[in-house]
Amino acid sequence: MSSRKQSSADDQDELRLLRERVERLEQENTQLGTSEERLQILFEHAPDGYYLSDLKGTFVDGNRAAERITGYTKGELIGKSFLKLKLLSAGDLPRAASLLARNVLGRSTGPDEFTLMRKDGAPIVVEIRTHPVRIGNRRLVLAIARDISVRKRAEVALKESQERFRDLIEHAHDLIQSVNPDGHFRYVNNAWLKTLGYSRSEIERLTLSDVLHPDSHDHCMQVFESLLAGETVDHVEAEFVSKAGDRVPVEGSVSCRFKDGQPFSTRAIFRDVTERRQHEAELARMARHDPLTGVLNRYAVDELLEQETRRSNRYAHSIGFLMIDVNRFKEINDRFGHAMGDKVLQAIAKVIQDNVRDADILVRYGGDEFLVILPETNGETEVVKDRILAEVARRNKKNPLLDFAVTLAIGSYHWSSESGRSIEEALSEADKLMYEDKRRSSAST
Repeated sequence: MSSRKQSSADDQDELRLLRERVERLEQENTQLGTSEERLQILFEHAPDGYYLSDLKGTFVDGNRAAERITGYTKGELIGKSFLKLKLLSAGDLPRAASLLARNVLGRSTGPDEFTLMRKDGAPIVVEIRTHPVRIGNRRLVLAIARDISVRKRAEVALKESQERFRDLIEHAHDLIQSVNPDGHFRYVNNAWLKTLGYSRSEIERLTLSDVLHPDSHDHCMQVFESLLAGETVDHVEAEFVSKAGDRVPVEGSVSCRFKDGQPFSTRAIFRDVTERRQHEAELARMARHDPLTGVLNRYAVDELLEQETRRSNRYAHSIGFLMIDVNRFKEINDRFGHAMGDKVLQAIAKVIQDNVRDADILVRYGGDEFLVILPETNGETEVVKDRILAEVARRNKKNPLLDFAVTLAIGSYHWSSESGRSIEEALSEADKLMYEDKRRSSAST
């Protein structure tokens, strides 16, 4: 009796264990099914194109992104080999076959860039990675294709923009440079090379100090250090020195680029102002010089007199004045014309210039009037006057311009700061004496 009860209890335990095993299997199957569903959802809705193919390149499966990228439906792809479809150009087929061969050896590949031809014939640039996988008893290849058309278009646009920018810089007339914090040149454009006479290979050995003129060096290096320290510099004027040793005045703007809080490079755009400076100097010269005779004009007198007066007061030197007028000048113009009158004025200016010192100042004071300022004289004013008159007389005999002698009326005056008279009074006195001499000359002819 007891043995039968024991047997019945054992049977019940086995039945309970069996039911528990069945329940576990059902749970595992349910979980497996759920996991497969999740994987399928991930596969189908992945943003990149997923392809499964066998080791011969025949499509086994694909997701929605794969359909979107190629333009083919999954049904049109499955069972077809990518080597035989027109997805790849003839030029890309050998490379694709080589990658498949690596998959057969169990190796992953990529990323590799391919241009696929969609079903509608439109090209699309993709980046493909492949991985050998095993699903069940089958060895397959999982390919992941990412559409990089937008990125490629952006890269092309960026490259074109950079090329346009570089072309603009290289063909700019301004001098453009970039300098590292250690002073070595990082970049210079063609205008910079042409202006300073260097080749691009020589730039590698040059520093900013090498091309700065000594007169400009200290100031420019101070500006450079200020930029590296983060200060703003709105405008810079400098002088470079070319390879041939010529001075090249420039002006422009400079700035500093910082990277991770540290100075990375300075940038500068300079304009060669050599011609402008020459033009400005010529304009300044023209404003102060008589265009006919080349000597100073009356506009320069006030500045010169102020300058010489200060020197006279400081060093106790006197100043001599000669006020000179061409006698019978109106008659010369009337009889021989203004062209001849101009020649007479030019000849007189040369005679005067040749008979005074380099430090003396000759001014065309009026129509036919000249003023000679004789700084640091000690009573030699009359000596200079006589020398000029003697040279005019000699010229009349040796190389006359007219059929009558050209003569000068000259009033001389010696001024010092101790004379009690102003410079204006001194000039007025010299002018008065000149007219007295002119009247005496008129009376004697």
